[in-house]
Amino acid sequence: MRRGQVVVLIAVTSGLLSVLLAVAVNVATGGVLPAPLDAVSWMAWPAVGLLAGVGVWLTVWQQRLADADVAPRPAPAPDTRPAELPALGAGFAGRAGDIARLGRILDRGCRVLVLVGPPGVGKSSLALWIAHERKARFPDGQLFAVLRGAHADPVAPETVLQRFLGALGVPDDERSGGVDDLAARFRTAVADRKLLIVLDDARDTAQVRPLLPGGTGCLVLVTSRRLITELPGAAAHTLGGLAEGEGMALLAAAAGRRRVDAEPEAAARIVRLCGGLPLAVRIAGSRLRARPAWTVADLAARLADERHRLDELRLGDVAVRSTFATSYRDLSTVDQLVFRRAGSHPGRVLTTGAAAALAGMPLPDVAAALERLVDIHLVETPAPDKYWFHDLLRLFATERLAADERPEEHVACLTRLLEWYTTHADRGERDNILAAVHRAVEAGVCAPAWALVSVANAVLEPGDHAERLALWQDAVAAAVGLGDDHKRAAALRGLSTAYRVAGDLTNSLEPARESVAIARRRGDRRAEAEALFVYGEAQRDLYRYSDAEDALKRAQQLFAELDDAGMEKRAAISLGTLYNMYGQPERALPVLERGLALPAADASDIWVLSGLSTAYKLSGRHDDAVALNARAMELCGRAGDDFALGYALQERGWLASDDRRYDDAVADMRRSLALFEGVKHSLGVGIAYESTGEVLATAGRYAEALVELDAAVAQFDLLRDRVRCGKARLTRARVLAALGRRDEARAEWAAADRLIADVALPEVARERQRLGDLLSA
Repeated sequence: MRRGQVVVLIAVTSGLLSVLLAVAVNVATGGVLPAPLDAVSWMAWPAVGLLAGVGVWLTVWQQRLADADVAPRPAPAPDTRPAELPALGAGFAGRAGDIARLGRILDRGCRVLVLVGPPGVGKSSLALWIAHERKARFPDGQLFAVLRGAHADPVAPETVLQRFLGALGVPDDERSGGVDDLAARFRTAVADRKLLIVLDDARDTAQVRPLLPGGTGCLVLVTSRRLITELPGAAAHTLGGLAEGEGMALLAAAAGRRRVDAEPEAAARIVRLCGGLPLAVRIAGSRLRARPAWTVADLAARLADERHRLDELRLGDVAVRSTFATSYRDLSTVDQLVFRRAGSHPGRVLTTGAAAALAGMPLPDVAAALERLVDIHLVETPAPDKYWFHDLLRLFATERLAADERPEEHVACLTRLLEWYTTHADRGERDNILAAVHRAVEAGVCAPAWALVSVANAVLEPGDHAERLALWQDAVAAAVGLGDDHKRAAALRGLSTAYRVAGDLTNSLEPARESVAIARRRGDRRAEAEALFVYGEAQRDLYRYSDAEDALKRAQQLFAELDDAGMEKRAAISLGTLYNMYGQPERALPVLERGLALPAADASDIWVLSGLSTAYKLSGRHDDAVALNARAMELCGRAGDDFALGYALQERGWLASDDRRYDDAVADMRRSLALFEGVKHSLGVGIAYESTGEVLATAGRYAEALVELDAAVAQFDLLRDRVRCGKARLTRARVLAALGRRDEARAEWAAADRLIADVALPEVARERQRLGDLLSA
């Protein structure tokens, strides 16, 4: 019976009691009742007593009901407390660093924790792991809701509140009303409880704020693709991709530890191809588990094809592509355009200017769109005005560009980017420029690609050998695509030089030979002179004396006829170097002295002076050699040319060795080694090791010499430079003979002769003579 019904009974009882009390008093004072009642008048006082007792009992009952209404509700029985957390997937792994940081945040009393990150990064999995780890601290239960914030139809907060109130035992008639009323009732219902609440995939502050408890006894974990910072007392933590070790652990948890341990390199490659994105790694592992006949390398090979990588990252209804598509569909038209066009950028990091060129929109509009994309973690910003797409998001953006726009617009985007880089090139954009050239050549956009080649070459550092090779290979392909033999001959010259400077002498020859043939076929004397110069240098470095001399002499003659003093001087330097290599200073001196007289910049004079210093040394003019070497080193310092300085230091080292100042000589050789390593001049590194070994051997420090010569042999072998490798082994044989290890010395001599073959170098003849004397002694 409700309290209101008891109050009615009390009122009725009080009325009856008043009537009977009046009758009883009337009888007691001598009054007379009507005839029908007179016979029972004696019952008046007992009836008064009975009704009085009933009234007292009803009053006590009513008070108990009133006390029950104001008393706090008891906590639900243990078996009725909400326990809504989904099970934690068996494949959770990694995130040790994140877990430790989040643990410290929560231990300091944080009661609202927001996990933020791009789609597929594992926000929900980590939130569930934390919830299961800490749920024992919240004995009144756990609530869980998926808010669908990344979808076009996010869940309304009042819908979530109505369900939460029902889970907490609130009657149906108190689960209606607007969001403010429902939020107030929710705060009341949880005010004295210790609950753990997980709000997954939140959209924004407006969706989350009504779902927060008012007190401090609850913990709320929120996941979102957007940075939510306006919640009172909230701490935000951004998740990125997994490190390789953690990615391997997640792959092993999904695919099976034995398979990953059996192919660790392939497993690591899968993690890298997935960009460390947990969803992608988990799908890859699950695919392997579902396909026991596949090796880990099989899947890695399939993922390596960028065109189909997103196709491979699907298992059942779970797919990386669909996760990205959910966020993409929610973007505005402008943001979708900027995302797919900027995302198709061929490099790793792009600037706002490059993104505006791709988008074909004003820079301020693109900058604003990129910042909006950063806010929802579809784009990252490693530094101001720098933006970066996760590899898989980049592939998704490229897919959307192909699907949502016409092919001619793809070409227009790429053309605008190439033209922008042509006018905004700097060293900081090196990788992006090279990637843009390569993408353009692949797409057949050859004219703007060719225009960018010379700009790209100018931003390369001396040690950028691999990048220079890739650039000139793309340049050759662009020239072929244009059907332009003049450009093709120029690109082949660039390619030959790139091979030679990188130390790949064998591959440097054929592009130069082809460039000469094209120039002669076209009757282009300047192109022929330039091609012959490159061809002669390649032949010289391969120790092909006659071919090198013929080419360099003809190149020098053509440059003189063309009145190109700068290139004539360079040809003289190369020809003089050839003569010095073969111990012919009498031929080197007039060529180099003529070259020194030609007008040119200091950079060319460095090499002329170095060549003359070597020629004077070979001629026995030691003091003149020292003086010219000093002038060359001064010019190197003035120009900041570490490449030339390395060779000038080696020449000074040889001059010091001639003076028996071996410590000074070794110091110069080792300094040259450091310079060559700094500019990534692989051939120079080998020569520095070899020269240091020879000086140490001359000084009688044989054990040290062997260490240096071993390094030289390894370096020349890596470069596939058989002649220099043979020379270094010949010197090594002499050192072994000096140490009394004659059998080893003979074996080393035989190996050296097989490498050197019929190359006729004076220094080789001298080394063989010295070695023969040692072994016959």
